[in-house]
Amino acid sequence: MLGALIFTITMFIGWTLFDYIKHKKLMKENVLSGLIASIVAGVVWYILFVIF
Repeated sequence: MLGALIFTITMFIGWTLFDYIKHKKLMKENVLSGLIASIVAGVVWYILFVIF
C-alpha cells in the first residue's frame, strides 16, 4: 500500500513538473489531469501488487 501511495505522489509531482516546463505556467486543467492520471496509476499499481 505504501509503495502505491509513493508511486502516486511521485507520478503527480513528475506530471505537474513536466507540464509546467512544457507550458511555462501552471494551468488548472493540467494539474487536474495529472492528479487523475496519478490516482489511476496508483490504483492500478496497488491492484497489480495485490494480484502478484
